[in-house]
Amino acid sequence: MTTALAVGLLSTLAVMAFVMGVYVVVERPGDITHRLETYAAVARKPHDKSESRKGISGLLGLLDRLLSGQSIGRALALRLAQANIRMTVPEFIVISLSLAVALGAVGFAFQRHFISGLAAGAVGLALPWVVLESRRGKRIKAFHEQLIDVLTLVVGSLRGGHALLTALDLVSKELGPPASEEFDRVLREIGFGLSQAEALNNLVARMETDDLQLIVTAVNISHEVGGNLSMVLEKITETLRERIRLQGEIRVLTTQQRLTSYVLAALPILLTIVLAVLNPKWILQMFQPGWVRIIPAAAFISDAVGFTIAQMLTKVEV
Repeated sequence: MTTALAVGLLSTLAVMAFVMGVYVVVERPGDITHRLETYAAVARKPHDKSESRKGISGLLGLLDRLLSGQSIGRALALRLAQANIRMTVPEFIVISLSLAVALGAVGFAFQRHFISGLAAGAVGLALPWVVLESRRGKRIKAFHEQLIDVLTLVVGSLRGGHALLTALDLVSKELGPPASEEFDRVLREIGFGLSQAEALNNLVARMETDDLQLIVTAVNISHEVGGNLSMVLEKITETLRERIRLQGEIRVLTTQQRLTSYVLAALPILLTIVLAVLNPKWILQMFQPGWVRIIPAAAFISDAVGFTIAQMLTKVEV
């Protein structure tokens, strides 16, 4: 395959990928079943093939049918919900592949080399997943930091004589995201027919925090057998406050050790960069073909392993 033919083929694929990605973002599925699945599990008709006759919509429908029963599809759907990305699993996969093809074509066009195109394509494929995991982690952390405020509002509302659902509605209106978004979703799921326990358990599955699991367990037990829920939640609030205080003290005591691990991990990399600037020929000798390439590879692996061990030693569970 000549270079011109390869560039033409990759350019065509890039244009197709761009068009497909734009279609996925702009032409969102509008059927009621698809929208209800955002808040509750709604069964689709097993032999509905209307989507398969609509071009890209058919591709999305095919991917949806292939992934809906697989563990990887359910795991990705959960991560999209945790990150609050209003996108289905097939749409996310199509956008990832489209970005990989587009950046791969750009990388190949600039360098005229298969490796550069492959590297750029790998970056394009990984970029949506990096954004997804980053948003997911930040959102779960922010929700955990709002738990004290959530409990304070719920306890105050229950003491005022309101029902639990009224207290959750107050949380969804008074607090900011992500707590407001998540409890609004809980109320929507209950409105769509899920039980209170199922909706709260779905919240635990999305947020993945032990403290929330403790709260939901107390609420579910109180819902089944009765009891003074406001008093139980007040005790949990005191426990969480004490845990947060201890975590803050531990973070202060381990600050020096954590900073030391960062410095020791960055030192070999910075030293390599400095030597590469001062004496490039000496550094390039370690990247020549042959066994000498083992030296930088072993150094990088040792640095990563040492940093990981240092971080594990400074992490104390409360």
